[in-house]
Amino acid sequence: MSTSIFTSISSGWLGTAYATTTAVFIGVQSFLIAILQGPWVTFDASGHIFWLLPLIVLSSSLAAAAFLLQGGVRIYRRVCAAEAREADEVYSDLLSAREIQRVHRARMHEVTSTLAGIRSASELLCTSETLDPDRRVAMMSMMGSELRRLERLVRAQRGGADTAPVDAGVVDVDMVLHNLALAHEAGGTTVVHTPSTALAAGSSDAVAEILNVLIDNAAKHGSGAVEVAVRHASETSGPMVVIEVSDDGSGVAPEVHDRIFEWGVRGPDSGGQGIGLNVAHKLAARMGGSLRLAVRARTTFVVTLPSAVIEGHPVPATEPAAGSEKEGAADGVVAA
Repeated sequence: MSTSIFTSISSGWLGTAYATTTAVFIGVQSFLIAILQGPWVTFDASGHIFWLLPLIVLSSSLAAAAFLLQGGVRIYRRVCAAEAREADEVYSDLLSAREIQRVHRARMHEVTSTLAGIRSASELLCTSETLDPDRRVAMMSMMGSELRRLERLVRAQRGGADTAPVDAGVVDVDMVLHNLALAHEAGGTTVVHTPSTALAAGSSDAVAEILNVLIDNAAKHGSGAVEVAVRHASETSGPMVVIEVSDDGSGVAPEVHDRIFEWGVRGPDSGGQGIGLNVAHKLAARMGGSLRLAVRARTTFVVTLPSAVIEGHPVPATEPAAGSEKEGAADGVVAA
């Protein structure tokens, strides 16, 4: 887009105004001259000879005025069309800038949340002298896993919009939940979940981001433990893995219930930015699944993902490109 858009618009409006004003002025002046000339010539002693003169003057004046007005209208239309094209370019640039800003904010939202879990675990490891050795090892393993996920998340940011990893692979849901539970429990949130041996088709990083958003929201808006239940379901699209994240908070405000997954939408008492649920909803959809708010006594968000198990056999994981790092490979998770 040209940087001189405002100059172009200004010059276009000035040109249009000048041409239109000139055409109208000349046309009206010619018309008045013709009208005023008519009676003087008509009442001449030889009026029967010169009666054509006022008609010729009037006709030529009207034709000149019509021609000038038509020219002014054409100039006006061309200027308006040019301004409309430039306005479309400005609008397109604004939409592109807004989308880029949203991608940056979405990534920063997840980076901040992930770093909070790593920081809490690090502080716990440094300050707790009574931490069980097995739990200490699990915490350190979780920190390494989350740091690698954070590295991949930041690396994906360089590619711009729609670069979040959602390639088809096999995701060990229990392993993803295990790491997230440790990260959130280090910060004081109890996450209750039962191992399910569920395998989902998608990206472990994307699934981790979805569940991290839901657990983080449940911890902020609820009280007590955050419960995560995993089960299998058969739907028309095929076998699915269903993950339910619930808390005993006050629930989603009725005025935003139907728009809770829209960008920037949040309840009146929420201290969030209205970003996480929007990102989680899009990630689930991109993996062929869904995210919805269930109508239950407890505030429950339901994630549905395609199952990686068909007739009792796991779907083979997609091999990553040469030189690329498998998501969750160090954690025993086969993923894209």
